Amino acid sequence: MIRLIYEAYSGLKAVLHAMAFRDDWERHLNLTAGGFVRSFSAALFVLPVFWFILQGTTRLFTELSPGFQNSYTGSDFLTDLVRIWLVFPVLAALLTRIAGVKHRFVHWVILHNWAVLFLFLLQGLIFLFYLAGLSGASVAYSLLTSVYLIFRFFLHARIAVAALGLPAGLGIVMGLIPVIVDFALIELMR
Repeated sequence: MIRLIYEAYSGLKAVLHAMAFRDDWERHLNLTAGGFVRSFSAALFVLPVFWFILQGTTRLFTELSPGFQNSYTGSDFLTDLVRIWLVFPVLAALLTRIAGVKHRFVHWVILHNWAVLFLFLLQGLIFLFYLAGLSGASVAYSLLTSVYLIFRFFLHARIAVAALGLPAGLGIVMGLIPVIVDFALIELMR
């Protein structure tokens, strides 16, 4: 477990370095086959944060929309986990082949997995402030639907540019395609 915690720490540090346009982000990641597999342990760290976010979402929507009925089920939770952790690697394999950078596939998936943990932690922080009474429902909702979404687009684009080593324009498109596919899948599953 200590190894996984250290790997998470290093992965989050790599995300911060990539986000800050630093070229040394790779030295914080284990880019081996073992590191690839262990990067999916980010899902273990996400689980309690995801549960916390779901609790916060229920309370937020109940406050904003009196009469709100939570219809989120255990199967929805499992479907979301599969969507979050398995769709991206498949899509990344396809996109890296198309772009001719399949040798950077592992880099992208590993950095992406730790970036997903970072994004969940950020959402959790927004809900922490809301649930602790430090921000109102309208502030939390605004942060989640504007600032967080813009940051999510930025981070995915930045991660793709850094991990794939492509020119900025192509890297940004590569980074945003999985986000757009994710939004489409969410809408299709409703």
